[in-house]
Amino acid sequence: MMNKNTARLGEAPINKLLIGLSLPAMIGMLVTALYNIVDTIFVAQGIGTVAVAAVGIAFPVQLVLMAISNSVGIGGAAIASQRLGQKNLAGASRAYANVLMVVFVVSMLAIVAAFIFVEPLLRLFGATPEIMPYSIDFLRVLLLGSPFFMLTMASSAMLRAEGRASYQMRVMLTTVAINIVLTPLFIFGLDWGIQGAALGTVVAQIVGSILIFRFFFTKAKKTSLILNREAFRFDPKLVVRMGQIGSSSFIMQVSQSVLFITVNHMLVRYGGTTELATFAVINKFMALVGMPIMGIVQGMQPIVGYNFGSKQFDRMSQAIKLAIRYGLTLSITLWLLIQLFPRFWVGMFTEDTTLLNDGSTAMRILFAISFVYGIQMIINGMYQSLAKARVALFLSLSRQTLYTIPLVLILPLFFGVQGVWFAFPIADLMAVLTAVVFAYRDRIMLFKPDEYAEPEAKAVQAK
Repeated sequence: MMNKNTARLGEAPINKLLIGLSLPAMIGMLVTALYNIVDTIFVAQGIGTVAVAAVGIAFPVQLVLMAISNSVGIGGAAIASQRLGQKNLAGASRAYANVLMVVFVVSMLAIVAAFIFVEPLLRLFGATPEIMPYSIDFLRVLLLGSPFFMLTMASSAMLRAEGRASYQMRVMLTTVAINIVLTPLFIFGLDWGIQGAALGTVVAQIVGSILIFRFFFTKAKKTSLILNREAFRFDPKLVVRMGQIGSSSFIMQVSQSVLFITVNHMLVRYGGTTELATFAVINKFMALVGMPIMGIVQGMQPIVGYNFGSKQFDRMSQAIKLAIRYGLTLSITLWLLIQLFPRFWVGMFTEDTTLLNDGSTAMRILFAISFVYGIQMIINGMYQSLAKARVALFLSLSRQTLYTIPLVLILPLFFGVQGVWFAFPIADLMAVLTAVVFAYRDRIMLFKPDEYAEPEAKAVQAK
C-alpha cells in the first residue's frame, strides 16, 4: 500500500512540495559543505599547508567513489520514483535492493584496487615527494570506510525517491556533527595528524549508514520500499538501466576527478605547493556553492520522476520552473558573498600574506559567473529524472570534459598559473549556454512548458 509521504508527490501543491523536499536537502548539503571547509581549517591549523595540499591531491579518489555510489543511487531512485508513481511498490523495492548489491560489490573491488595501486595513483594525481606521505596516510584510512560512505550516499537517493528528504537531512546533520566533534579531537587531542582527520570522517559515515539501514529495515510501515528476500533478486537488465540513467552523474564526477588531476599537474608545472593548497581551499568553496543548489535538484527530482510516471505533466513542468527560479536566487546570493569577501574566506585557512593575496584573486576569477550555476545543474537533474540518459550524459560532459579540461591545458601557456583560474568561468558560461540550448530544443520549462516534447506526453495530451 502506498504510504502518505509517497502519495503526496502527486497530490500536494508543487511550491509547498518542492520547498518541503528541497529545504532539508539544501540544509544537509550546505552543512556538509561547511563541514568540509571547517575540516580543512582543522587540517591547515593542526598540520599545515602541506597537509591541505595532500588532501587536495587525494580528493580525486574520493570523487570516483562518490561517482559510483551517486550514479547507481540516482539511477535506482529515478526508476523507483517512476514505479512508485505507477503504484508498482514491489518494482520500486527491487530497484533499491539492486542498488545496495551493486554498490557493495563495487566498493569492495574499488578498495582492493586502490590499496594495491595507491602510490602510483597519487603520483598520477600530481603528488610530489613532499606531499606523498600525507596523501597515503589520509587516503588509506578513508578507503577502509568507503563501503559505509558509498552505501549511505546511494541510499540517500532512495530516501528522496519516496519523499523522505527530512529524514535524509537528519542523517546528514548527525554525521556532520559527529565529524566536527571527532576531527579536532583526533588531530589536536590525540595527535593522530592527517590520519585522525580521515578517521573522523569514517566514524561519522558508519553512524550514517546505521541510521539509514535502521529506517529501511526496522520501520517498514513508514516506507513504501520493502527490503525482503524477493526484493534482493539480482536483475541484470535493471542494473544496466540504472547505469544508463546514472551514467551522466558518474561521468560528471569522474570527469571532475580528471579535471582536478589536470589542474594539479598544471599548478605543479607553473606554480608549486602554495598553488596546490590554494586550489584545495577554493575547491571547498566550489562545493559550498554547488551543494545547496544540488539540494534543490534533489528536491525536484522525485517530483518530476513521480509525476512523469503518473502522467501528470503539468505538475512536472511547474516543479522544473520553480526549481530554476529558486536555484538562480540561491546561486546569485552565494556569488555576491564570495565576490565581496574573498579575502575573509581565504583568511579562515591561513595568515600567510602571499596565500591570502593569491587565493583572493583566484577565488574571484573562479567564481566570476557562478551566479548561473543553478540553471545548468537543474536542467541536468531534470533530464536525469526523465530518464533521458543521453542528454543528461552530454550535459554532464560538456562543462568539465569538453570545456574546462582543454582550457586548463591551453590557457596556462599564455597566462601561466592565472590561466588555470581563467579556464573555469569561461567553461561555466559555455556549459550554461549548452544546457539552455537543449532546454529550448526540447521545449521544456524555460520557454514553452506546456509543449513537453516527450512523445508519450504528446500522445496523452492528444487524447
